[in-house]
Amino acid sequence: MEDNNKSGGFEGEEEQSPPVEGSEQPETGEDDAVEPDVQKIRDDLDTVRSEASEYLENLQRLKAEFENFRKRMLKEQSDFLKFASHGLIAELLPVLDNFDRALKHGADPDQFDKYEEGLKLVYSQILDVLSREGLSTLDPVGQEFDPTKHEAVMQQESDEYDEGIVTSVVEKGYVLKDRVIRPPKVVVAK
Repeated sequence: MEDNNKSGGFEGEEEQSPPVEGSEQPETGEDDAVEPDVQKIRDDLDTVRSEASEYLENLQRLKAEFENFRKRMLKEQSDFLKFASHGLIAELLPVLDNFDRALKHGADPDQFDKYEEGLKLVYSQILDVLSREGLSTLDPVGQEFDPTKHEAVMQQESDEYDEGIVTSVVEKGYVLKDRVIRPPKVVVAK
């Protein structure tokens, strides 16, 4: 086996010729020029790292603030839903008081007209409170039956109304601020 490595060095090591006297190359100052470039790159890297750290801190702070905001909004929404009917309940308390008074006195057969009149006043008071909240009744008698607004409970022959027209209301329907919350139960002419 022949030894291709004549220099006696390690395999893969290139043979370098010894420097010839007087042939030394003069320093061109490349090391001096490279040193400021390396320092500038290091400074730039430090600046970028500092900015990245600042951005990360800002992002973490914003994330925490948003999470606190979200929790606060959920709590406020929960509280709102919990107490949304507060105003309505407060307005109905006097009506409840009037019912209590009526029940305490009872229905004296000799004063039934006054008792009935009192109940009608309480009923009127309830309707007034509910109408201020946006509640209104649906009275579809004489109107064409509309399955999106009415619930038919039966059909009945009618001389007064044409087929498909509501002839009477079995149970009142209610609308709250333009939304049907309970359709009236109606009888429809056939």
